[in-house]
Amino acid sequence: AMRSAARGGRAVAEAAARSWSRSPTWWSFPATQALRGAPPTCGVPSGSIAQKPWSRSSFRHESSWSSSSSQTAGTSSMPSTVVQRAQMGLSPAAAANKTAGAAAVAAGIAASSPAAPFALGQTGSLRSLLDQLRVYHDLSKFKLSAFVVSTAAAGYALGSGEQIDYVQMGCVTGGTFLCSASANAFNQIFEKSNDGRMARTMRRPLPTGRCSRGHALLFAITCGVSGFAFLKETCNKTTAELGAFNIALYAMVYTPMKQAHWINTWVGAIVGAIPPLMGWAAATGKVEPNALVLASALYCWQMPHFMALCFMAKDDYVRGGYRMMSHPVFDATGRRVAGVALRNALAMLPIGVVAVACGLATVPFAYEAGLLALPMALSSAVFYRRPSINNARRVFYGSLAYLPLFQLLAVYHRLPRLDTVNTVDTDETQTQSLFKQLTSFEIPSDPYKWTAWSARE
Repeated sequence: AMRSAARGGRAVAEAAARSWSRSPTWWSFPATQALRGAPPTCGVPSGSIAQKPWSRSSFRHESSWSSSSSQTAGTSSMPSTVVQRAQMGLSPAAAANKTAGAAAVAAGIAASSPAAPFALGQTGSLRSLLDQLRVYHDLSKFKLSAFVVSTAAAGYALGSGEQIDYVQMGCVTGGTFLCSASANAFNQIFEKSNDGRMARTMRRPLPTGRCSRGHALLFAITCGVSGFAFLKETCNKTTAELGAFNIALYAMVYTPMKQAHWINTWVGAIVGAIPPLMGWAAATGKVEPNALVLASALYCWQMPHFMALCFMAKDDYVRGGYRMMSHPVFDATGRRVAGVALRNALAMLPIGVVAVACGLATVPFAYEAGLLALPMALSSAVFYRRPSINNARRVFYGSLAYLPLFQLLAVYHRLPRLDTVNTVDTDETQTQSLFKQLTSFEIPSDPYKWTAWSARE
């Protein structure tokens, strides 16, 4: 009986998938060959984003390119979203999200699974719990949030004195993780429809129906409020304000700007540069010019990292309706994207020297940081000379290796601060605003001196 049910379930799933793949859908897009062969128009009808990239009509119609307008001699329309999801290994149930046959396909897959009776009968509660934890894992973008936490920990270590308070470091990393999870959840709430059209994001909880928007909103608000309260209670007000500001900047500015202008990448780089300032503020109770060294390293690092990513996934970003610099309308050859990556990779070369000059690290760090940034600069130069997927991939994976090594070297060669103060909020720090701290820098009498900005001078 189970074998018969399994065969029937598979038959239903296959029939539904074939019917959806044959039917014309509003998310059909031009063929990849047509897109690459005509970058000025991108294979879209007249009056769309290719001709008027800033018009209101282009915002409404770019995501609904018709398959009839994308037909060219010798080419066929791009496979539908259902087929793309099948090629990625997604179940037909996930591919059928928001369609009439979703229930039938889900029933077919459940019946065709040999472990279904066991899972429902004996381990249903445990499996449900694990599935829910997986949803929260994906809403928070766990790997990305863990990466962000490492930068906050590095900022805390560089701002500490002779002894590092690892308990408070754990508090600032935990609060930073909650803030990052909140921002990432808000991002997915706003971009649910866009994520469903992109191959790299269509498996997220909201597009696949594993989580409702209301549930995700509750998760985002809970993480944001608890992260702010936790940072304010265990660290100080400045750190908590930086965390709240970063959530707002990411969710309310960067996220909507992705669909409006390619300058969004620069805004996103500012978001990524703030967690080190949070770590520094947790250790010292304030934001100082020396803290901007690690923040600058994060800012410059993000540009070649993300420019390589958006070049590799440029077709996917077009399908999602995002206006990245890699869009064929803005950069048909890839040279502009590669140029941004190269300029910022070159700016990373002297960061070690600046850190030594500011009294953050010992002299060997200047040489090690320069040598560490050199491969990224060279790979970015190759990417600029010959923009291609392979060269962009080298820049991308090289950037993944650079940042952890840079932070480890910075912490290893750090010079303990001599003027470390109690970071618990006093009456003065509670009334002093973050804006006042950022604008109350004291300019040295000789700002051009090698160690003028050093905390140890």
